[in-house]
Amino acid sequence: MKTTTRNLLILLVLVTIAATCSMYFVSPHTIIINDEEVTGVVGFGAAFVGIIIAALACIFAVIVTSAVLAGVSALLIFVFAALAIALALAVAPLCLPLLLLVGVVMFFNRRKQAKTVNTETLAQN
Repeated sequence: MKTTTRNLLILLVLVTIAATCSMYFVSPHTIIINDEEVTGVVGFGAAFVGIIIAALACIFAVIVTSAVLAGVSALLIFVFAALAIALALAVAPLCLPLLLLVGVVMFFNRRKQAKTVNTETLAQN
């Protein structure tokens, strides 16, 4: 038997024992099913099954909600990326004069460095 299966069986036995013991310490349960009062062990079992179904429904609701939130967050990431790209493309023409100025300065600096390197090479020969 695998560890997970064994742990689940142990948990099921403990929950069942706890539910059975709590019947004697909690006020008597009366459940109405189809206009009939159900009491005792059968009523407690029906209530216990109802609680388990409600817990599973809550877990399922949390899973679905987290999946929806994950999908929405992924969609928002793509939307903000598209907006950032659109903004960058919209601002690009405004940056053109600055880029031209930077390009001219880099061109003259490289030309100056190339002259310096050529002069040093000629001086060494």
